[in-house]
Amino acid sequence: MCCRSVARLGNRLSGLGRDERGFTLSEMVVTMAIMGVVIGAVATLFTSGTSASVDLNLRFASQSEARLALDTFRREVHNACDATVSGGTSVTLRTLTSGYACTTNSSTWCTSGSGSRYGLYRKTGATCDATGIRRGDYLISPSIFTVSSPAAGTYLLKKVGIDMTVNQKPSIARLGYRVEDSIALRNGARS
Repeated sequence: MCCRSVARLGNRLSGLGRDERGFTLSEMVVTMAIMGVVIGAVATLFTSGTSASVDLNLRFASQSEARLALDTFRREVHNACDATVSGGTSVTLRTLTSGYACTTNSSTWCTSGSGSRYGLYRKTGATCDATGIRRGDYLISPSIFTVSSPAAGTYLLKKVGIDMTVNQKPSIARLGYRVEDSIALRNGARS
């Protein structure tokens, strides 16, 4: 009885081998098409995730750069006694001399670039261009500086305004980051 069971099992196993015919070409093509769609979708997810991460890192870098530039600019304006704006694209700061005269051109801040990408530069002296130290990038407008003089008799200080918007992709307005401030010239004469 034991031998019969083994014989039947052997016959069944050999029969299984004869009944398997494999896959047809059409089954293989359909399987490959389905796998292609699935792998394509997964690849698209990874690609969009990677590009979103790169965009976020670039935005963070330009925002940090703009904040650092504003901090440096604020420090210099606070120490200045006078400021002159030229076309909104540059501001020249003057500091006190040892004889307390407000005549020394200490530094000039300016924007330089074209289209919708401008850089913020600082240069020692009365002139400024893109050869100065770059303090910011991806500004969307070159005119970012203003100077406001208070009315006579108010005993207020002159102020320098800065209003810059940084955006890596200016075509998408919601990605912009605006930094603005109005900074008093602490060493300036009161009106």
